[in-house]
Amino acid sequence: MNPKQLCEVLNRFLVDGFAEDIFAGIQQHFLEERGNKLLLSPVKSIGMVSNGGISVQEYADLLETGACSAVFIDGSILNIEATFQDGILESHRYFFIPSPFDENTMLSRPSHITLADWIKDSVELEGVKIFRSVGTFRFDCVRLSTSNLADPHPVSHMTFGSSDCRVPVKGPLSIAYFFHFVFDNFYRHYRRFWLNYSSHLSSGETEVTITGPERLQHHVHWDEP
Repeated sequence: MNPKQLCEVLNRFLVDGFAEDIFAGIQQHFLEERGNKLLLSPVKSIGMVSNGGISVQEYADLLETGACSAVFIDGSILNIEATFQDGILESHRYFFIPSPFDENTMLSRPSHITLADWIKDSVELEGVKIFRSVGTFRFDCVRLSTSNLADPHPVSHMTFGSSDCRVPVKGPLSIAYFFHFVFDNFYRHYRRFWLNYSSHLSSGETEVTITGPERLQHHVHWDEP
């Protein structure tokens, strides 16, 4: 699908997921022209987040500002950003931050209190013992020029646990492949709902960016469906 269609389907998926109580909060996404490229992102982007985990304050700030694509009903956070050139996926940054709170804690929140306020109040009353960050997951496709190799890394990679952990990925991931990762591993009970949209969020990725030496390392490989 072309970038405009992808953006439309992504927004519809998020709106429908909000209506189904899968998401507690969502943002609309839009396309912005940048030279000969199109950037797909939410109105407020997540920016950079620590890879080794997330603090109470960082987490509350994200919820309070709504700087992400969507917040799951349990408090987990999603962010989608992708750049297209000539209709082809050129780069991307996808975030998934699992909820650092017990699901029962989140479900006990009164509906009139925002999630950010509920988190801060809960930590103030019960202490940081209720907060347990399990890190963040990020899939990037970043093309560095040969003149900027002070911190070389695979063009396509997955980062988790530490900023030094960059697991090579076969190539750029479509939005659909990222959502498959999230719904196959963290939200299987919502997978049937997600599959109604999955075929419409694939942008036909076939590019291979992984190098020969990177193939000899642990890496993420996916096959076309």
